[in-house]
Amino acid sequence: MARLPVSGSDSGTWGDVLNTFLQVGHAATGENIGAVVEATKSSNYTLAAADSGKRFVATASMTFSLPTIGTLGNGFEVEIVNDSGTTVTIDGPGATNVSLDSGDVACVLETNSKQRVVKGPSTVVS
Repeated sequence: MARLPVSGSDSGTWGDVLNTFLQVGHAATGENIGAVVEATKSSNYTLAAADSGKRFVATASMTFSLPTIGTLGNGFEVEIVNDSGTTVTIDGPGATNVSLDSGDVACVLETNSKQRVVKGPSTVVS
C-alpha cells in the first residue's frame, strides 16, 4: 500500500515515496491504474472475464463483442467510452447491437445470468 510522503521525515527519499504514491492511480504513460484500469482500443475486441473493472476508450471505429451469457461471470462490469469521432458498436449475443456515437459512454454488465448494456445516464438496452 502506497503512502503519502511525510514532510520533514522522508528527506532523501521524499521523491521516491511521492512517485510510488502517484503510481497507485496513474501509470507512467498517464493511463489510470488501480481501481479502474483504462486501456485504449482501436480495433475489434472481444470482452473477456478478466476485463471486469476496466474502462476501454475506443479511438477508432470498431466493434466490442460480448461472448455468450455466463462467460463473463456474475458481477462483471466494463465501461466503454467512444472517443473515436465515429461510431463504435457493441455486439451482444443474438441480434443485440448497441451503437455509440462519439462521446457516448456505455456500461456492460453481467448479473444473474443476464447481460445488459447501459448507454448514457438513463437508457437501458438489453
